[in-house]
Amino acid sequence: MNQVNLLSVMNNKEIYGKSPSHETVTALVNDHRQIVPGACFIAIKGQNFDGHSVLGKAVQSGTKILIVEELPMPLISEDVVWVQVPSTYRAQAILANHFFEEPSTKLDLVAVTGTNGKTTTTTMISELLTNLGHRTGLIGTLHYKVDQTYYPAINTTPDALKLQSLFKEMVDHDCDDAIIEASSHALALGRIWYTDVNCAIFTNISREHLDFHKTMDHYAYAKSLLFAHLGEHFEKGQAKLAVINADDAYADLMMQASGAEIATYSLKDPSATAYAHSIESLEDGIRFVLDFKGQSHSIQLPMLGSYNVANYMAAFLCLALYYHFSVEDILQATEDFTGVRGRMQMIDEGQDFQVIVDFAHTPDALENVLTDLNQHKRGRLITMMGHSGGNRDSGMRPDLGDILFKYSDWVVLTADNPRHENVTKICQEMRQNHDEIPYTIIEDRQEAIAYILDQVEANDTVLFAGKGGEPYQVIGDEYVPFDEIEIVRQLLHNRGNE
Repeated sequence: MNQVNLLSVMNNKEIYGKSPSHETVTALVNDHRQIVPGACFIAIKGQNFDGHSVLGKAVQSGTKILIVEELPMPLISEDVVWVQVPSTYRAQAILANHFFEEPSTKLDLVAVTGTNGKTTTTTMISELLTNLGHRTGLIGTLHYKVDQTYYPAINTTPDALKLQSLFKEMVDHDCDDAIIEASSHALALGRIWYTDVNCAIFTNISREHLDFHKTMDHYAYAKSLLFAHLGEHFEKGQAKLAVINADDAYADLMMQASGAEIATYSLKDPSATAYAHSIESLEDGIRFVLDFKGQSHSIQLPMLGSYNVANYMAAFLCLALYYHFSVEDILQATEDFTGVRGRMQMIDEGQDFQVIVDFAHTPDALENVLTDLNQHKRGRLITMMGHSGGNRDSGMRPDLGDILFKYSDWVVLTADNPRHENVTKICQEMRQNHDEIPYTIIEDRQEAIAYILDQVEANDTVLFAGKGGEPYQVIGDEYVPFDEIEIVRQLLHNRGNE
């Protein structure tokens, strides 16, 4: 793609310096360290870094086009194309979609938003589609997947450049579908602008990210943007679909924002499009009855947590009403579903107590998990947790502590992603004045795991909460490799061989 073609899709722009030519644009980048000769550099104002501060380095590295909000005067170089725009975030989304040849229009694209349940729901949809013969791409918290190729994920929803390049790779690998998690940050910052979403799913909203959104109403509004933009840019000759959790307090907001067809699911309202009842918690999963189109279906999932019934209903409606699979085919595919890594995942190395690793890191998610586990515990319920928001939304720490001490028999407080905060300070802010049950503070997370597994007794239930399948800890500015599932598995294995 040449410079003239690339810039032709941008209407609100002013060009300075050299005029655009038919010279090939070799790449789009927003990191000056990734510039190759002939690239277009987009200067993004981030929370921690402003790309406008490295315009000189970008020119020196060989970029030929610079997209900016603030034009340096005098121009650093008259021999490159300077493009001034009101928002480089929006320009990035427009240019990425055009540069990668509108890849989302060539995929069936499902986007899931909500505080909790995004990863479980997207993984369910992806795995069920795979079981039904589709090639899928998956973008979310655990990883980015293109058919059978996996990439590590840093952000739940990557920026527009990475997102559109992943869609292009999916198209090039003959994927049928892209299943993505749409985080509130991504929606508020426009990362999925110019992405053709066909089916949008809303799971729930509870407190999270108020350091960024400031209020719950602003947070909910960001989520609603997914539905407001549903089907806005492109059409595939098929009705778009919004799938909404009718039990959530913000369900009406999502429905009002959507111009697409709406399907609802509920654990409370029999009039919803899909309604689940008669839920039984088993030692190795859950069983329930799903009512859909006048028929009742008995379903069993290999996952703990009654709230996962809601996640399954969202996936079910997507497959039944957007993809038009028969109920029989969906239920057959469900029989081969194996669960989601780091989501209520049971770790069994032959021990005489139960060990579960889960991503629960918000008050709502934590209370759901602990309520479920309390119903079936045979011994003590031991919970280990930190707070994932070092230098982030510290206001939820007392709420997390209240829930931990309400439902657990022993609490171990430790690090999660402390970033630049003192771990003991975070733990004390979670504990507050609670001392009604035993508690322990151990700053090092791996040491805390080992300590618990050394003290645990037969029939106890141990929940390691907060990390789930994340492969790292954020300490300072560094992403330190940390695979909680494998650490727990190895410690249990060593314990069994003693």
